[in-house]
Order: sequence, then C-alpha cells, then structure tokens
Amino acid sequence: MNEFQLIKRFFQQPSLAFSNAYLRQGIGDDCATFNIPSEYDLHLSLDTLVEGVHFPFQANPFDIATRALAVSISDLAAMAAIPVGFTLAITLPSKDETWLKKFSDGLIQAAQFYQCPLIGGDTTKGPSLVISLQVHGITNAGEGLKRSGAQVGDKVYVSGNLGDGAGALPLVLDRPELNTGLARQFYAPLAQIDFGQKIKTYASSCMDISDGLVQDLNHICAASGVGMKIDPALIPMSEELIQTYGKGQALQYALTGGDDYQLAYTANQCQQGIYIGDVVQGQAVKMLGMDMTNTGFQHF
Repeated sequence: MNEFQLIKRFFQQPSLAFSNAYLRQGIGDDCATFNIPSEYDLHLSLDTLVEGVHFPFQANPFDIATRALAVSISDLAAMAAIPVGFTLAITLPSKDETWLKKFSDGLIQAAQFYQCPLIGGDTTKGPSLVISLQVHGITNAGEGLKRSGAQVGDKVYVSGNLGDGAGALPLVLDRPELNTGLARQFYAPLAQIDFGQKIKTYASSCMDISDGLVQDLNHICAASGVGMKIDPALIPMSEELIQTYGKGQALQYALTGGDDYQLAYTANQCQQGIYIGDVVQGQAVKMLGMDMTNTGFQHF
C-alpha cells in the first residue's frame, strides 16, 4: 500500500471527509475550498502533538486521535466559533495498517461528534509520530471572543471542573492503555463548543484552559491590561480527583496542571459557568491566601 492508497483507505472515507454547507471542495484536489458568506469570520488554529510529549508512547491510537482533534477544536470553542473542517498532517514511523485503522476510527468518532470533517492534509514517514491539526471555524463577523476584553469590575468564571486532565497524566504514563475514569478525561476531553455558544453574547474575554488555570488567566490579564483575584475555595473539582489525590494535590492540579480544556472567561454578569473571582486593577493573577510559583506548563 503506497501513500495515496493509505490516504484513500484511512482518511478519505465519507464518514470522515464529509461535506457541509461551507465546504466547496474537500479532499481530492490540491487545496480545500471554503465558501464562507461575507457575514461570517473564518477562524484558524493549529496544534501539533508529539508522541512522548503530548501523549504516552504505546497509547491506543483510537485515544490519540480523539484527544488530538478535541484539544484542537477547543481553541475554536474559546473564540465561540462553530467548527467547519480540519486538516491533518501526520508523520508516521511505519506503515502499520492496524494502527492506522484504529487511529482513523478515533478521528471519525470525534469528527462526527463535533461535525468537523477532514478536508485535507499530508502524510509523511519520519523517525517519530507527530500529528498536526489545523481546525477552521466560523462566527458572525466581528463576534469572535478574544483574550483582550476583560475589564475591571468583571467577574471570572470557568465552564466546569478543573484538574482532571493533570490528575489523569500520571495514570496514563503508568498505563498508556488506560482510558477509563480520570484517564478518560485525558484522552477524550470535551471541547466546550456548545458552552462557547451560550456565553458569546456577554463574555468580555475568553480562552481555553490548556496550560493551567493560573497561567492561562495571566494571558487574559496581559491581553486586557488588568489583574485578577481568584479564590481557591471556589475552584470546582471532581470528587474522583479529590478522592484519588487528596484535596491539596487536587487543587494544585486544578490551578497549574492544564489539559482540562474547559473555558475560562470574564463577564459583567453571567448565568452560566462557575464564579471563581474578580477582575481588578493590576497586571496578573493573585490567588487569595496562596503564593503561586509554578503557574503552568511550558515547553521551554
């Protein structure tokens, strides 16, 4: 099986490379072509996942695929964008048809769930497994949420429990095949597309929590020119995380661990999400009663 047969068999399937109202041309030509009406903005985001960095060696290829697409689409949720398609560039160490079948099955499940078809990409051979996905989404023109809109007097919210992704990491590093309980939160995080739609009319700023709550809130502070006071007692955490690690370690995971892909956002008033603090004068996040030295994940 050569490269083009591989693409046709595993990636050019109707259940993965399907059509929608905004796609004029998908897989099968030199470029994909969108037909985006002038009243919409098109949003793009690119993520790269490297084996041994973003997921364990020997992880189930189905789980790798669901994670890869979900964490990429999460960036669209942060902008309150609706997914319309994604491209995939994958570097494979070998041509393992069993692995590719499981990987494409995982992509199909995630693509169908988010209604985000595969529209093109590239397949190469290399020394290690590297997966890059570019996701495309739309909002009404000028209505995409940004990091830069928070104002003093706004309140700070999150969309759900924090810490499960970080709490899952030691478990999947120990047992890469594990995909139940907390481990499920690592391999199949839920990109908050629907939640982004609920808050898009009144959120003043927003981003997804990928590198740790404190670090990501600091990005909003920097972009908006504000500070924040966050109450650790208000941070939502799952009972499973607390029972597994104890409340102290669970809170540390929730504040700095990352990989949650919940939304952190600000609003003057809000009936959605969980209130955790306030936007104030300043330049950074301050945790009440805590001195934060480790604020989140960084590659370098």
